[in-house]
Amino acid sequence: MPQPARSLLELDGFSLHRMATADLPFVFDLYQVGPNRLLVDLPAAQEEAMVFLQQLEKQPWSMLMVAQQGGKRIGAMATGLTNLVSLNTYLLAMFLEPGAAAMPLALFTRHLFWTYPLERIYVQFPLLDETARYGELYQMAGFRHEGVMKKHQSIAGRRFDVAVYGLLREDFDPWWAGRDSRLAL
Repeated sequence: MPQPARSLLELDGFSLHRMATADLPFVFDLYQVGPNRLLVDLPAAQEEAMVFLQQLEKQPWSMLMVAQQGGKRIGAMATGLTNLVSLNTYLLAMFLEPGAAAMPLALFTRHLFWTYPLERIYVQFPLLDETARYGELYQMAGFRHEGVMKKHQSIAGRRFDVAVYGLLREDFDPWWAGRDSRLAL
């Protein structure tokens, strides 16, 4: 089996590398873990999912990365739907264990702010018991709960409320200054 790409960022046993073809079986398996299938609308067929990821990667300021801990893959993150006028980007993230993923998520958001002139990174996900750990994860990584969109997402023919979390560039450093100054921009 091909090896994943070389790490771009490392901190406290966590590392991030650009998503490569060797990572795709992990990403497809990760999609089936817990609530992850509710977070990203990945096509069911692997060929279609690969096309989706390739098209996502072609978007402006797109970044697809895989998180590892101790050399084992633990999550995948990507950006999409970047608005080049308002300098906002949408975050897609899935982890094996969201409660233990604050550091790789922080590394990813720091890398986004460092690499691009983004002002805001935001995420949306359905408000369900299954996805509650993701709300906690985003708050641990400095995101603020911005609101709820009522009946915004359809799942299996039913409408569900959607939580919106956002992280502003100006809030990133103050948030991490008291938690881990190594993440400072």
